[in-house]
Amino acid sequence: MNRKLPDALKQALLYGSSIALMKGISLLMLPYVAHHMSTQDFGRLEIISTIAIIASVLIGMGLDHTLFRFAGVCPDQHQRRRLGAEIYGLALIIGLGAWLLGWQGAPALATAMNGAASPYELRLMLSILALEGCISIPLAWLRMHNQASCFFLATTGRALTQALLVVVLLRAERGVAGMLEAGLIAAALQALVLSYLQIRSTGLGLSRQTAWQALIYSLPLTGSGLVAFTLNGLDRWILAQHSSLDEVALFSVAAKFALPVVLLLQPFSMWWTPRRFAILKGDNGHQRTANFIAFGLSLALIIGVLVGLCAPLLIHWLMPANYANASLYVIGLVAVLLLKEMTELVNLGCLSGETTGIQLFINTTAAGLGLMAMLWWVPPYGVWGVIAALLCAQALRLILFFKISQRLLPLPYPTDSVLLLGVVSFAWLSVALLNKSETQQMVLIIVALSSLLVIAKFLKLIVLPAHWQRSLAGH
Repeated sequence: MNRKLPDALKQALLYGSSIALMKGISLLMLPYVAHHMSTQDFGRLEIISTIAIIASVLIGMGLDHTLFRFAGVCPDQHQRRRLGAEIYGLALIIGLGAWLLGWQGAPALATAMNGAASPYELRLMLSILALEGCISIPLAWLRMHNQASCFFLATTGRALTQALLVVVLLRAERGVAGMLEAGLIAAALQALVLSYLQIRSTGLGLSRQTAWQALIYSLPLTGSGLVAFTLNGLDRWILAQHSSLDEVALFSVAAKFALPVVLLLQPFSMWWTPRRFAILKGDNGHQRTANFIAFGLSLALIIGVLVGLCAPLLIHWLMPANYANASLYVIGLVAVLLLKEMTELVNLGCLSGETTGIQLFINTTAAGLGLMAMLWWVPPYGVWGVIAALLCAQALRLILFFKISQRLLPLPYPTDSVLLLGVVSFAWLSVALLNKSETQQMVLIIVALSSLLVIAKFLKLIVLPAHWQRSLAGH
C-alpha cells in the first residue's frame, strides 16, 4: 500500500525545516563566532542588532500580515495577484525610502551611540534591513500558494551563503563589520531571486486604495512592533547602561540558545499562520480553529521544556568558559519566549477585524509594565532583573490577548486541559534551575518529556486532525 504524508503535513515540515535550518545554522555558528570575537565585540554587535530590531519594524510595517489578511482570503485569483503586486510595490517604495534615510542618517546615529557602532557598520546594517521588504512579501506569497520547496531553497540558501561568508570574513579578522558584510551580501542575493519570482507571478503594481487599506491595517501592527522593542531590544540598552557589554554578551548568548523554542514550533506556526483565517471561515470553523490552537499550545509547552532542559548542557559543551553564566539565564529566557509564542497563537480574535488597533493597546500596556520593571529591577539584579521584567510583561500580554480575543471571537478551547499542561511544564522549568550533574540533567530531560507527552495524550490535546489520520492510515 502506497502511503504518503498528507500534503499539509509535508508543507508544514518543509516550512518548519527551512526556518529551523536558517536560524539553526546561525545558532550552530555561534560557538565559532564566540571563539573569534571578544565578549566586548560580541556585546557591541548585539547593541547594533537592537537598532536593526526597531528599524525592521518600521521598514516591514507588517505588510506580510496585511497580505495574509486581504489577499489570503480573496477567492478571485486575478484580484489576489493584483493585491500581491500592489502590496509588493508598496514594500519596495518603503524600502527605498528607508535606505536613503538610513544612509544619510548613519553618521548622526553613530554619534548618538557613543562609539558603539561606526557609520560604516550602521550603513551595512540599515542596507540589509532596506532589502527586507523585497524578501518578506515574496516569502509570504510563496507560503500563501503552498510553494514550500521554493520557500525552503530561498531561506536555507541565504543562511548557508551567510554562514560561509562569516567564516571567511572572521578568518580575515573583519570583526563586527565582517559579520554585517556577510549579512548584506546574502540578503542582496536572496532579494534578487525572490523579486524575480514575485514579479513573474504577480507583476508589479501600485494603488492608492490598496496602499491606504494596507496602511490602515498595518500601522497598528507597526506601532505594536515599536512598543515590543521595549521587550526585545531596549532590554540590552538598559543592561549595558547599568552593567557592561560583557553582561550584554552573556544575556544575548542565552537568548540565542533559547531561540529553538521558536524554531521547533515553526513547522506548525508556518503552516498555520497563513491559513488561520480561511479555516476560521470554513465549515465548523470555530471548533477546528480552537483545536488547531490547542494543539499548537501543547506543542509549544513541550518544546519549551525540552529546550529549557537541553540548552544549559549545550552552552557548557559548545561555548568558551567565559560564557558559562549564560546557562543560568537561558532557562528564564526560554520561559519568556514560551509565553510569547503562546500569545501569538491565542490572539486571533484581535486580528480578525479590519484593523489591529487593539494589539497596539495591549502591547503598549505590557511594554509599559516591562519598562518600569526593568528600570526598577536591573540596577540591583542585573540580568535577572531583565528576565523577571520580561516574564511579567509577557504573562500580561498572554492574559490580555486571550481575554480580549475571546470576547471579540469566542472559541471553544479546552482551557482547563491546556492550563494543567502549562502548570506542569513551568514546574519542570523551575526544577531545571537547580544545580545538577550532567547525568542528572539528562535523566530529568527524559522524565519531564515523558510526563508531558502522557498528560497531553490523556487530555487529548495532541491529536492529529481527522483528515491527517485518514491519510496516514492510507484511506
